[in-house]
Amino acid sequence: MARVRVDKQICISCGVCWAMASEVFELDPSTGKSRVREPYRKVDSEKESVGEIPEELRSAVEGAANACPTGAIAVS
Repeated sequence: MARVRVDKQICISCGVCWAMASEVFELDPSTGKSRVREPYRKVDSEKESVGEIPEELRSAVEGAANACPTGAIAVS
């Protein structure tokens, strides 16, 4: 499993992550920022969203992280 984190404090809600990895990312209606979708989400707050994803989704999530204009997504 890979760990993915969205820093909501620097996310600008451009939607690139939703477009590139919609199975992992979605809009958080309470903050207007990106967040990790269920069932992968482990932590979700106003400041961050953290989840664990299977290895088969890592490539798509890394692509979304690389395309994020603010660098709000980290994969480890």
